[in-house]
Amino acid sequence: MLISAFLIGLLGSWHCIGMCGPIALMIPNAKGKSRIWSILLYHGGKIMAYVIIGLLMGILTVAITSFKVQAIITIAVGVFMAILALTPLLLRKLEERGLHLYNPIRKIKQTIAQSSAKQKLEYSLYIGFFNGFIPCGMVYMAALGALVQESMLDTVLFMVFFGIGTMPIMSAIIFSSNLLKSKFQRHANVF
Repeated sequence: MLISAFLIGLLGSWHCIGMCGPIALMIPNAKGKSRIWSILLYHGGKIMAYVIIGLLMGILTVAITSFKVQAIITIAVGVFMAILALTPLLLRKLEERGLHLYNPIRKIKQTIAQSSAKQKLEYSLYIGFFNGFIPCGMVYMAALGALVQESMLDTVLFMVFFGIGTMPIMSAIIFSSNLLKSKFQRHANVF
């Protein structure tokens, strides 16, 4: 199951480029070894958030197995995952009709952006931690996968391996951010 969690994180991190990529690019722009530490702190913060989510799923798992209703919950989780697949469409329609669901998230993002402007290395940890709790379909999928694990330890490990799976692609995006910025600026100056 841990391999599954890792693969969900790895393959799902392509989705993260669009969702979490801009947030990940807010980490302090350190140089050399400090840049590596900054990236590791960012991922450490995200994994800490995933551990908390894993613990919550573990508590639910213990409650579910103590009532011997795990089979029903497993089916319900499958149905819920199908509903989650349709959620982005529903949310987009609600936003188009004037219901601003994402305003609180935007305010948190602005606060984090203002904090990270100070370029302190420890802000990478905070950015990663808060990023781990931002509503995301891939995190929900991993949390649901953690929910059907057999023990609390398994739920936490499932979420940790999910977080580790997101590291390679997100790290590549962060490392290449300076290259992307310079290319964008070069092309922006053409116009």
